[in-house]
Amino acid sequence: MPHFEHVQKIYGDKIEMIGISLGLNDDLQAVNSIIEEFNLTMPMAIDRNGDLAQKFRLIGTPYHLVFDKHMNLIHKGHDADQSLDNKLSLIAQTKTSATIDSSVLIENESNISVNVNDGKVHALFFTATWCDWYLKDSRPKSSKACAIDQKNINTLYSVYPEYSWLGAVSRLWTGDKDLLEYQKKYSIEHPIEIDKSNNLFYQYNVTDLPTLILIKNNKIIEKITDFNDISSLKNKLKKSVK
Repeated sequence: MPHFEHVQKIYGDKIEMIGISLGLNDDLQAVNSIIEEFNLTMPMAIDRNGDLAQKFRLIGTPYHLVFDKHMNLIHKGHDADQSLDNKLSLIAQTKTSATIDSSVLIENESNISVNVNDGKVHALFFTATWCDWYLKDSRPKSSKACAIDQKNINTLYSVYPEYSWLGAVSRLWTGDKDLLEYQKKYSIEHPIEIDKSNNLFYQYNVTDLPTLILIKNNKIIEKITDFNDISSLKNKLKKSVK
């Protein structure tokens, strides 16, 4: 963020810089805190519905996309480095730069196959392999909740095996090896997959981690983000069978 604020001060009259929050466990107050912390002057936005993350095939942050005045994509990447600065310098001088084939933004991962219109109660648990440790220093409460919530889901899975359970893991910063380590770490027995196309997260507008969604015949019965009271969770799941 400091790097881009520096870029904003140099090229702000020639290049429109926009900072976008994923909206994942974030709200306006959190974004305003970042603006204040880094004294940001660039426009900021929250991708509340995940539209931009899906459109631009976001697989990690930070993620930089640079478009010229004709909206041709000329740069994408994660590093605020010399390559990025060179591209910004060129377009600030209205000089042309090699474009990138826009097909790199087309989603090519397959969707998780799940039929929620089969008369069964489906329990979709949305989480991330990193939310317990990555947020440990910056958001200790969220970090602790991620660990506790996965353990509670393990308990609920053993109590209600008649439900169709599926863990959907965010694709952000996550590969197959990360998922295997996560399964081992929490002794997970319920089915769990990486949402590599981000389709499930996008379809159900998941902006809080973790989130449990109960669905029957395409209808959402419950959307749960508070896992502190295991007894309350059991009651909610029990009612879902009726």
